[in-house]
Amino acid sequence: MQVGCGATTKEIRGRPYLYFWHYEDRDSRRVQVYRYLGPARSIAARQRLADAVGAYYDRVADDLRRRRAEALAGVASA
Repeated sequence: MQVGCGATTKEIRGRPYLYFWHYEDRDSRRVQVYRYLGPARSIAARQRLADAVGAYYDRVADDLRRRRAEALAGVASA
């Protein structure tokens, strides 16, 4: 499991645009995925970034709790 996310800007035709990146499982491997959020100077794009980071870590925390419970159940039954 590879955990991580962040933000980057990409310049297109001289203008900066904000992207959110994170890791996903695709075809049995982890790949870095980028999602466009809007112009880098946009307050709305920055709010979308904050929402995306929060949602990502909520999802990762849920997945870790599930994996922990499965591992502990396996240990208890051994």
